[in-house]
Amino acid sequence: MDGRGVSAVTAYTAHREWAARPPDERYASVHALYAAARDRRDRTETRTLETIDLRTDAVAVDALVLHDGTGTATALTHWSFEQLAGLAAAPPKYLRTLPAPIASDAINHGLRHHARERQQVLVDRDAPSTLHAITSPRYARVHHDDLASRVLDLMAQHPPWHLPLGYKDGVYGAERVPSGAYLGDRDMFLFLVDGNRDLDDPTDATHAGLFRGFIIRNSDVGAAALSLDVFLFRAVCANHIVWGLQHVVGFRRRHVGASIQQAWTTSLETVRAALDADTAHDRLVLQRATSLELGPTREAVLDSVLQRLDLSQKQAGDAYTLAETHEANPRSVWGFVQGLTRLSQRTPWQDGRFALDRAASRLLTTVH
Repeated sequence: MDGRGVSAVTAYTAHREWAARPPDERYASVHALYAAARDRRDRTETRTLETIDLRTDAVAVDALVLHDGTGTATALTHWSFEQLAGLAAAPPKYLRTLPAPIASDAINHGLRHHARERQQVLVDRDAPSTLHAITSPRYARVHHDDLASRVLDLMAQHPPWHLPLGYKDGVYGAERVPSGAYLGDRDMFLFLVDGNRDLDDPTDATHAGLFRGFIIRNSDVGAAALSLDVFLFRAVCANHIVWGLQHVVGFRRRHVGASIQQAWTTSLETVRAALDADTAHDRLVLQRATSLELGPTREAVLDSVLQRLDLSQKQAGDAYTLAETHEANPRSVWGFVQGLTRLSQRTPWQDGRFALDRAASRLLTTVH
């Protein structure tokens, strides 16, 4: 379990999902997502095939099917097409610009020259038969319904955990509905908050408090690692931008080898303890962060953070200025972390926001 590592979750992680997911990947409850994931699992099966038995065929000017030596023609999803193209050492973006017969010939040429290997395929049995994934036999699948079931158990034991409200279907100004449960052909994403058990933030003059949230992501087709991140936050907008996000604990594991099942089960107990726990520990961390100073002066603080974090002089200075403007003590770890968070929210580029949020997370872990 990565309790002290740097999270990939930022204030904009949930927002990007809210803005990008199509309506058919959005669910109004974790129960509804679980039912859909369970239905999909019941329809699919895993098979092991030889690379030499795979070939594609064009069935339309813009559509391919896969033949696997069993006499069955299987349709491809956008994702499984990318995986198959990668197996054939052919660039998928370029192949999509070609007529299907030419793209099929290119893939088949690559497959014929691929070393003979076994491949694991995930196929939807319902007509038309559809290939969801093609991965190596070492790929360890964690099913979405198993994870959603664990989340439902948590929600049953602790009802305050719920989906936050968000504008419907990612449309600004639309009706606010429970949002944050997404399931597509590539991955599952869940964003839940506990809005009832708050922490008093002594640096916040509004006394709005801090709350807990967590994000879990999983792919059963090889598109993403299994991850769960717990964090504190001040507020969630209806477009799912998370204000004042501070990472607390996280788990991240690639789908390789049987050990992921044991690692997930073991680590889930630790993460679950963080989700279930009384807020006393978080209060202690917050008190330490607000009392621990990085230096007695602005210059000393900047020297300290530049030695610890991968920041430019300008970024550190701008973060301190924002902390000085909005926080009670900009020299404290908590004050400077809030300055970094505010600077991230003003940064137009995603990679820049990620770097700043990562720096804030790293600095906060020094007081755990």
